[in-house]
Amino acid sequence: MARFSRRRVVAALGSAPLLADGKFTPAAAADPVLLLCAHYGELARRQEFLMRKWGDREAWLGDNRDWFSLSKAEQRALPEAQLLYTIDAEYERCVRAGVRIVRRLRGVPALTMDGAAAKLSVVAEIIDPEDYPGAHRILLSTIEDLRVMGRKG
Repeated sequence: MARFSRRRVVAALGSAPLLADGKFTPAAAADPVLLLCAHYGELARRQEFLMRKWGDREAWLGDNRDWFSLSKAEQRALPEAQLLYTIDAEYERCVRAGVRIVRRLRGVPALTMDGAAAKLSVVAEIIDPEDYPGAHRILLSTIEDLRVMGRKG
């Protein structure tokens, strides 16, 4: 089986049928787990965007403001670095919101195959595949099995 990147897992979270022309699709209305998982996916994509933005800004500071040779106090005082601290704060808000969603997901049963697959996709996003490569591959395989079964049913 092909190994999925975290980016592909996050993208899969967004593939659950949710909205069509501003209205909930029948699948989303039938399974509240899909809405929670979609929100988690949005947060995960936002975190990825913020990490890239942070890296770009840090690289710019390194190239243009000798960032890596500055003390922590000098870095904090640098006006061009304030964006880094703003990004950090937003990133932490996203992480905390994601944790709240995961806690809610524990108590909300999936009512559809898509919901079960989306719920497992959140788990696959959280588990580092390098820590548990075999288990992660089984998890991804199970998600795909549920998606196929859902399309057949």
